[in-house]
Amino acid sequence: MNINEDQAHRSARFPGAHRVEMVMGTPVGIDIRTALPQRELRPLLDDAFTWLRWVDETFDGSDAGSQVSRFARDELSLAECAPELAEVLKRRGELRASIGKEPAPAGYVKGWAVERVSRALAAAGAVDHCVSAGGNVRVRGSARPGVPWRIGVRDPVRSARERLRGLRDQGSHAMRTVLFAHDLAVATHDGRPRASGIAGVTVVGPDLADAGAYAAALYGMGLARAKHVARLLALPKDTQATPYDVLIITSDGQGITTPGFLAYAPESMAG
Repeated sequence: MNINEDQAHRSARFPGAHRVEMVMGTPVGIDIRTALPQRELRPLLDDAFTWLRWVDETFDGSDAGSQVSRFARDELSLAECAPELAEVLKRRGELRASIGKEPAPAGYVKGWAVERVSRALAAAGAVDHCVSAGGNVRVRGSARPGVPWRIGVRDPVRSARERLRGLRDQGSHAMRTVLFAHDLAVATHDGRPRASGIAGVTVVGPDLADAGAYAAALYGMGLARAKHVARLLALPKDTQATPYDVLIITSDGQGITTPGFLAYAPESMAG
């Protein structure tokens, strides 16, 4: 997934600030378009990446000295850990109850962290921004005044075909569709076409951590069950629940969507 926007000469065309750093094992990009003074923007970016590095250290399951590892070995009680750890564990448990599978820790934390950064930026006045990390994208506000963000959704089937043909870095050729939104979380889980009939899943909604958990869970299901669960996510029986919309790309390149997904993707969804 990528932001379908040429970043060349960006600073000459848009206000704000943009930075990319390697955190949590992936490039994390923060693109702020709100016209704030640079003296305010630089500290916002510094604080965001400092906090993301703290998240990486705290939730690193491969580091024996991290809080999550020490908690797993009963060396720390939950009360002795950072409150964010309790928050993540609680929500992962709730998601396990609703989708039948607990989200993988690393994947869930990545989406949760990006969502938290986005909320913090908005609270600080940087209301127009995009935060991206791998298959996770969170946008708010506008790319420029009155213009929604454009978020490209990669097609894993087309990408695989291009690789077989020896094509590389084909950019938009491997895009499935482009989403247009002012306030949206977009999470994609994909890979090589699976025997289950699913090549990729994209979930959109208000919270990136939950969207990522749903995308990973649907990707791991068989196609028939994934379609059923996608309908439940889009039209939850609980009227208090927040709907999430879904695009499933099948192993033969077909696109299956819940009705609400098309509101963000006016372009053709044909295979």
